[in-house]
Amino acid sequence: MTFQSVCGAAVVAVVVGVATVGPAYAQRRDGSLLPQNQSGQVTAVGCLVQGTAVRGGKDGKYVLARVRKGPAASVPEAACTTEAGADALMVDNPEKAKITDAMVGRWVEITGRLESETSKDPDNLRELDVRSARLIPVVVPPTPGPAPTRAARPAEQQPTAAPAAGEAPKKLPKTASPLPAIGLAGLLSFAGSLVLRSFRLKRQV
Repeated sequence: MTFQSVCGAAVVAVVVGVATVGPAYAQRRDGSLLPQNQSGQVTAVGCLVQGTAVRGGKDGKYVLARVRKGPAASVPEAACTTEAGADALMVDNPEKAKITDAMVGRWVEITGRLESETSKDPDNLRELDVRSARLIPVVVPPTPGPAPTRAARPAEQQPTAAPAAGEAPKKLPKTASPLPAIGLAGLLSFAGSLVLRSFRLKRQV
């Protein structure tokens, strides 16, 4: 194979690669809602921004950036941001759905006709002819909190079992001493003897 043949083959490969990558990149930028050679009714969800915020947008126009297929019931954040190379659609006839600057920076759902695209320029945004639009409700997911700790349960008191029928009750241990009672009896006897003695002495007199 000659040097000219090698160079010719390399040039053909580069041209084919560019022709293939160009439309694919352009297709990625419209959210893949419809093939580029087709037009039709779609529902698109995205971040509404000014046209100059996205590459290929136009000053004085609205652009639906970070576009994807709808509908959407809710979004987790109210405000939205975008970057220059994000997927985007040019919003055409926004006055039909009363789209205003107050909706810029918010998530919006737009229903309308998506026009076909024949340009191979990835910065040539497809146009979305608006029929209706609405702001998407914001639903913030709850943040998981720490797992609740279970309080230690106090030890349950075991009920005292009642004695069975016919069973003799247990005898209590002997803890008292008989000495105080003996002392008290001796004291009373001594007092009684003194009384008798005094009585006898009075009778002898």
